[in-house]
Amino acid sequence: MALSDLPIIDCHVHFGDVKDADLILSIMREANFERMNLVSIISPNRVNFNPEEMYMKAAYPSSFYIFGGLDYSSILLGLGRAEPRLTEQVDALIKIGFDGVKMVEGKPLARKILMKPFDSEFYKEYFEYLETLQFPLLFHVNDPEEFWDPDKVPEWAKQRGWYYDSTYPTKEELYMEVGRVLENSPKLKVIFAHFYFLSGDLERAASLLDNYRNVHLDITPGSEMYYNFSAKREEWRAFFIQYQDRILYGTDINNGMPLEEAVNHANRIRRFLETDEPIRWGTYPGKDEPLIGLKLPEHVTRKIYSENFKRIVGKEPRPLNLEAAIDECLRLARLVSKIKVKGEYRAASWIRPRVKNPAKYVADLLMKMKRSRDS
Repeated sequence: MALSDLPIIDCHVHFGDVKDADLILSIMREANFERMNLVSIISPNRVNFNPEEMYMKAAYPSSFYIFGGLDYSSILLGLGRAEPRLTEQVDALIKIGFDGVKMVEGKPLARKILMKPFDSEFYKEYFEYLETLQFPLLFHVNDPEEFWDPDKVPEWAKQRGWYYDSTYPTKEELYMEVGRVLENSPKLKVIFAHFYFLSGDLERAASLLDNYRNVHLDITPGSEMYYNFSAKREEWRAFFIQYQDRILYGTDINNGMPLEEAVNHANRIRRFLETDEPIRWGTYPGKDEPLIGLKLPEHVTRKIYSENFKRIVGKEPRPLNLEAAIDECLRLARLVSKIKVKGEYRAASWIRPRVKNPAKYVADLLMKMKRSRDS
C-alpha cells in the first residue's frame, strides 16, 4: 500500500554536526518531509547542541524549526545555581529565534547528573515562565520500564549507560515530580517525547490528556512503544482517533544514521499509522513480531503529521536573529574550555563532533554568512 502525500513535519530530529547538513537535507527530501524540528539536548562536554540548530536555521530558514537546550554548565562546575538564570535563558532563546525548548533532563541518567527535581525551587520560576509565555516545551521524561530491571534491560541500553539501579530515581518518582509541575503550571504548553512512556498504560495516558489541555504526546519511537500499541491495537486506534489533536509525528532521526536507515525508519512509523499491514520492526526482549498498524483515517494522520505541530508551535519557523546567534555561539565556545567531563557524564554526551570546539566553528560560519549578507 502506497503511503499518503500529506505534508509532514518531523517534530523530533537530533542534529549534532554541521558537516552532516547535506545528510539531514537528503533525509528530509527522501522521506518527503515538509519541514523538520531540530531539537538540541544538554551535553556535559559541550553545554548543548544549540549552535548546530542555529546554523541550520540560518542556512535554510524555511526548512527548520529549532528547539533549544538549556545551559547547566554552572551546575556541573559546582556553583549550585544556573547562570544565566533559566528564565533569562528562555529570553535568550526567544531573542535568537528558537521556536521552543527541548529538555532531555527527565531521562534518568540526565536527572541523576543534575540532581535537580523538577518540582523543586530550581525549576519553579522557569516552568511558570514557560506557561506564561506559552513557549513550547518538548520534554523527555522517563524511559522504558525495562531499563530499571536487570533481567529485562536490553544489552544495547546497558552499553549506553541506560540501566538504572537504586541510585537513580524511579519511573514513578519522575512522574510524580512532573505531575506536581503540571499541577502548579496546568497550562504549560508541553509535548512529552516518546509518548511519555505511557504506551503500556492507556488509561493513564487518557487521564493525562483529559486533565491538562495543553499537554501533547509525540510518537517518536521508544523501544517498546509500537509493540505496546500493536498488542492492544483496537484500543489504541480508538485513543488516537479520540485524541487526534494531541498527538504529533516524530522519528528521533539523527545525523548519525545512514540515509537509507533514516528514511526506512520514518516510513515504518508512517506505515504503522496509515496501514494495517504486518510490519517488521526489529527485535526487543519479550516482544513478538510482526506488528499490525492502526490504519487511521486520513483526517487524523493529517493532524498528527503537521497540523497539530503548526497549531502548537507556529505555522512558520520564527526568523533567526543572526547577530544574537553569533553572540550565543561565542559565549558557548568560551564555556567549553572550562568544562571537565567526568566518566559517568560521558555516557550522556551523545554524538561526538568532528571539530574541537563546535560552538566556535559554528560562530565562524555564521559570521561568514553575516558578512555575505551585509555586503
